[in-house]
Formats: sequence, structure tokens, C-alpha cells
Amino acid sequence: MVRLIVTVILSAGGLIIGREIWPEFINLPSLCITVGGTLAVTLFTFSWTRIRELGSALYELSTYKQQTPEALIAELARLAQRYNKDGPRGLEGQEHTITDPFLGHGVKMVVDLHKEADIRTSLEQEILSFFRRYETAMQILSIVGRLLPAFGFIGTLIGLVLLLRQLSHLDPQTLPAAFSLAVLTTLYGALLANVLVLPLAAKLQSFEQEREAQLRLALEGVVLLAHGESAIAIERRLWDLVFATESEQPQEKMPAPKPSFALRSPA
Repeated sequence: MVRLIVTVILSAGGLIIGREIWPEFINLPSLCITVGGTLAVTLFTFSWTRIRELGSALYELSTYKQQTPEALIAELARLAQRYNKDGPRGLEGQEHTITDPFLGHGVKMVVDLHKEADIRTSLEQEILSFFRRYETAMQILSIVGRLLPAFGFIGTLIGLVLLLRQLSHLDPQTLPAAFSLAVLTTLYGALLANVLVLPLAAKLQSFEQEREAQLRLALEGVVLLAHGESAIAIERRLWDLVFATESEQPQEKMPAPKPSFALRSPA
């Protein structure tokens, strides 16, 4: 998200500053019609709760560091070794090392000796809540991406009406303002929608898919951990799941797993 914003700023800066025509691209009425109209319709359509979910999803997108399957499996194997060696007390001592809140929640349930079925149900509900939040966020961004060009076109029509009304009086002082309103609203709508909002929605969808795979993997690992499986058995089972997923959606080849903590003799 940060890289996208930086790209937009650099592109706009190169166009405006490089040609020294920045005053020509700033028109407050055009911004008010395009951005203000889009925000007004969006706030009318969605509740504040949904808007906050969008903000939460965008914040998570910009701050969360995604784990690779290899790192997640290695972490689960390490936790399994601790659990098999020292029981819940040994696993409890590792909670502070877990950075993923979803995995941390699952491990806490194992430490509290919850049943496997209860752990699976609780984690699946958390995954469902994650899906609902991100689906709402992408829906809002999709609608905003359609509203921006629409209000840009509305602003263009308003500017053309003002322009045509001034033609009969031939007032040269008012013609530039009406013409700027007619042109810049379309520019603002197309630029914001296609350079910022729609790419952001696509990035959010990609993040959701990657995070889904990670959550499913963590869920299965925690359930196996609660079942008392060995570290090596958990590693093999989770890598089977990763390779099965990759065979169903072969976009990118998964690197071969490196020997992890679970495959070495415990210290």
C-alpha cells in the first residue's frame, strides 16, 4: 500500500512539477464534486461499522508481515517439540514468541487444554470473521472505484452547462473556470479510480487469498498440536497440505522445504 501511494505521488509530481504547470491541475470545485460526492454516497450506502472494517483491513494490509509457509511450518514444528517435551507448561512459555495473533490464539487454547473440536470451531469462526471483513472492504473499494469516474462525469456535465450558459454573454473571465470544472472532474475521477482505488482493491484481494492459505495452515497445525502429534508428523502433514494447494492452483512453484528445527535432534 505504501509503495502504491509513493508511486502515485511520484507520477503526479513528475507530471505537474516537471512541466511547471501545477496550478492548472488544482481546482477546488472539481475536487469537491468528484471526491466529496463519492464520499457522500459511500457514507450513505455503508454503515460506520463497515467503514471502520475497511480502515482496519487497510491498516492490516499496510502493517502486517506475511509469513511464508516454510516459516509457519517451522514455527509449528518448534512449538510441537516444546509441547511434546514439557507439556502445556513448556508451550505456555513460548506464547510471547508468537507474532501472529491467530496462531497465538490457537496456541493459547491448546495451553488451556481445550478440546480439538472446540479449537477447530473457534478458529474457523475467526477465519469466517476475517473473510467477512475483507469482503466488505473490497466491496466498498469496488463501489468507490465506480463512483469516482461517475462523479467526474457529473462534474463534466455541470461544467459544460456553465460553459454553454456563458457563451451567450461571451464573458471571457468566467469561461476558464467553467471549462476547468468540465475537464478536471473527469481527470480526477479517472486518475483516483484507476491509479489508486482499483489497484488497492486488487492488492487487498491478493492479500486476502494469501492470508487465507496461511490461516488454514495454522488452523490444521494447531489442531495437530492439540492432538499430540510429533513435530516431524506435523511438518509432513502441513507440507502435504501446501503441495496439495499448489497443485490445485499452480501459479507459483513452491520451493522445496529446507531442514527445519523439527528434523534436527532437540538440544
